Amino acid sequence: MGLEAARAPVVSIRELGTLGGAVSQAKAVNRRGQVVGTSRDGLGRTRAFLWQDDLGIVDLKPLTGVNTSANDINATGDIVGGGDTGFGDFHAYFLSAGTSFDLGTLGGNESEALAVNGRGQVAGHSRSGGAGAAPKHAFVIAEPGTMIDLGSLGGATSVAHDLNDRGEVVGLAETKTGAARAFVWTATDGMRDLGTLGAASMALGINDRTEVVGGSGHAFLWTAHGGMVDLGTLGGRTSCANAINEAGCIVGASQTGDADARGLPVTHAFLRTPEGGMLDLGTLGGAHSAAVALADEEGGTLWITGHSHDASGRMRAVLWAVRLG
Repeated sequence: MGLEAARAPVVSIRELGTLGGAVSQAKAVNRRGQVVGTSRDGLGRTRAFLWQDDLGIVDLKPLTGVNTSANDINATGDIVGGGDTGFGDFHAYFLSAGTSFDLGTLGGNESEALAVNGRGQVAGHSRSGGAGAAPKHAFVIAEPGTMIDLGSLGGATSVAHDLNDRGEVVGLAETKTGAARAFVWTATDGMRDLGTLGAASMALGINDRTEVVGGSGHAFLWTAHGGMVDLGTLGGRTSCANAINEAGCIVGASQTGDADARGLPVTHAFLRTPEGGMLDLGTLGGAHSAAVALADEEGGTLWITGHSHDASGRMRAVLWAVRLG
């Protein structure tokens, strides 16, 4: 199915609202259409939310502090993110069946979970020392209670952005020269530099076939057989791929080649199917949107989530429903 055939399947874009504040951003969606993300509340605090069709948007209230985030949700509804502990620290958490668990740190005062797989394994980043300026390192929790430091590519910092059900982790790590590189990590082989398209690179998504997506000036797809492949743009200068599902559908954001009222490059959410070609998913009426996550197809519908500016320029969490012909 080429680009012309791919335009028709976009069924809808739906605004998910806020927790009373001005801004909301969705971070993840599962195949049941449950969405998690962050929203400002009426007091200006950043709060983790869960949205589902029958409940609307709900404050998750993980941990005990003021500011919280929700970054991923798996098929069974387990949620991960980060939150104030009430003691000046910010810790990763795992929320399951209404109960929140503090996941701790690698020894510092800060951690955040960015991904959870279907087995309940968690990946993210943590400060590795006591001081606030200590470097962040990627971590994975493959077994409850054990946070593993994934190290780096020779540099100071690393961040894990996603992991698949095989426990393979992808993210961003610095080399010994300070260059930012996309990586894939496995328990047997450790951290592997995936290279670049000529610019700095970061890996943001991985599926169970070890297909990796991310950005290096342009959105890319990396496979062990084909290496890093440039996915192009929607007509603008830059793009980034944020997630890939088991069918190989990819979502992200790309500049379109247009400019907004302030003269800034317009960025739109996109969907790319395995057959190729980027489909512009549009906006809520504003200039900008980004697709950050998608689920596996369920009942003929592909759920995609992210954020969009509305006609008034306000950023809102959104949910796209797409049918793939």
